[in-house]
Amino acid sequence: MMVISCSGKFHAFALAEQMQRKAILGTFFTTYASGKNNVLRKFVGRTDKEEIPVEKICTNTLLAFPIKLWQSKVHLWNNYFDLWVAGKLDRNSGKIFTGWSGMSLQSICKAKQLGMVTILERGSTHILFQNNILREEYKRFNKEFSIHSSVIRKELQEYEETDYISVPSDFVKNSFIDQGIPAGKLLLNPYGAGKYFKPVKNERSGRKFTILYMGTISIRKGLIYLFEALEKLDIKERDFEVCILGSIDRDMEPVVNRYRKANWRLMGHVDHYSLAEFLSECDIGVQPSLEEGLSMVIPQMMSCGLPVIITENTGGGNIVTSGLNGFILKARDVDAMKAHIEFLYHHPVKLAEMKEEATKAIASGFTWDDYGDRYFKNLQKIV
Repeated sequence: MMVISCSGKFHAFALAEQMQRKAILGTFFTTYASGKNNVLRKFVGRTDKEEIPVEKICTNTLLAFPIKLWQSKVHLWNNYFDLWVAGKLDRNSGKIFTGWSGMSLQSICKAKQLGMVTILERGSTHILFQNNILREEYKRFNKEFSIHSSVIRKELQEYEETDYISVPSDFVKNSFIDQGIPAGKLLLNPYGAGKYFKPVKNERSGRKFTILYMGTISIRKGLIYLFEALEKLDIKERDFEVCILGSIDRDMEPVVNRYRKANWRLMGHVDHYSLAEFLSECDIGVQPSLEEGLSMVIPQMMSCGLPVIITENTGGGNIVTSGLNGFILKARDVDAMKAHIEFLYHHPVKLAEMKEEATKAIASGFTWDDYGDRYFKNLQKIV
């Protein structure tokens, strides 16, 4: 049996659902699950539709609100969560422990004492690479950035202590290898799109060419480069529109206000299970990130028929085939981003072909079921 531990949602619920599908899920430790906590459900809008038996979910409800409300101290709450999980593990827990990075050091050590195989889930690049590239990027905005030193120390210890590290892309894998982590310790498994992401038929008559960005509007996501590319487009403003889904970080508010045009739609947060309808109204997706493990919105957009223009640093290179269902660019390459947006605008036949290929790519290897199958195969190799 397999224990899964994660203080937030991330892709932990998808993994737990998949391991339940494989009949090996033991206990799933978290802080909040809508199907489990009837009281907290009155205060939290999130709905979890993953099929996980509630009796297998163990929640620490005392940490649910601090983690949500005091993100600046999330590393402290994660330490408490880690100690709580470690205290729950015993010889009947199972053979495998999987925990998320930054919240699993004590749990990993306890699991190893119990003879369990340990896997660390790392959804971003190696923490030293992540810290360096984001520190560099924040300087452009005359702002300071650094990951808390205790978080870096803890993650480096986790990398050392765990038996394996599960990563979602070659971009992440290479960042670990460059820092001296043996390739044999890394389990590569790209994320997938959920069953709720499918093209939704809608009337396109009279609708403008629509460029979509989905995700937090933050410095890390490289939105400044998208905004610069949009400003340079050789397309009349009246002939296209920009749809932006997601909340705006305070650091980016003045940037958004500076670049925003009349043809922009800022949609804010949209319910996860309603996204397919919004995505299907758009033509292309753009993800200009500086650092990610694998931006989960990439398979979501592609599954709804959007070819994507992404940077190498999104981790999407394991999903996107450049020229077939999207384009992969160097990070910060404004001119290339501009050129590819213009190409897809001016070539509607090619755009239609790429839309079909985008949907096919996800359906043939990058659903959450595909992710679960790959995870299970990795477990069969190492246990």
